[in-house]
Amino acid sequence: MIEPELPDSQLSHKDRRRAKQLAAVPVVLALAAYIGQILTSSLVTSQPLVLISLNATDPMLLLAANQSTATAFLIVGSIRLFAPDLFLHQLGWEFGPATKSYLKNELGPQSGILRSIAALERWFPRVGWIMLFLIPGYPMCLLAGITRMKRLPFILVNLAGTFCRLLLIFWVSSVFNGPLGTVIRFIGRYSLPFTLAMFLLVALQTRRRMNNGSK
Repeated sequence: MIEPELPDSQLSHKDRRRAKQLAAVPVVLALAAYIGQILTSSLVTSQPLVLISLNATDPMLLLAANQSTATAFLIVGSIRLFAPDLFLHQLGWEFGPATKSYLKNELGPQSGILRSIAALERWFPRVGWIMLFLIPGYPMCLLAGITRMKRLPFILVNLAGTFCRLLLIFWVSSVFNGPLGTVIRFIGRYSLPFTLAMFLLVALQTRRRMNNGSK
């Protein structure tokens, strides 16, 4: 299930270009998440599936599940959540531990992704597939590639975890249908202030990440 890791080394100019190509889709989707966050009040009632195609964080998934059919929610949610994962796995697979050096140069040593990888990697050799099932996000997919988890097990475990997560979110949305409906109506009623608040929040998040990257 897991092959020996590649040695740690700095990437050449050609390798860095290849790494940027693999990282392009995850980066674009991360930027799309900001757009979705800003447009939450406009999309949550009229286009909930568009909302989660932009931003598939748990709060957005919970709101969208309240406004969507189960089938559409599961299909769109699965595609959006899995879309960056093969690219991240391939990035880690091709460059091994040197991927962390690349990320450090691109994102800064205080990057949240690097901190997450550092916290997770000590456990990955023993319970990696369980961790991937439970938290198949950017750090975990990179770590799966870095530690040479083979592609087919990676895909199967990742998709199983993603699908179970979406089923759980949809179930929670049905249990709390009333309170979620109240929240959605509140967001719609105060659409402009909510949009401005989301814009300011995204600006603060971006500034914080830039400051961390410069340290």
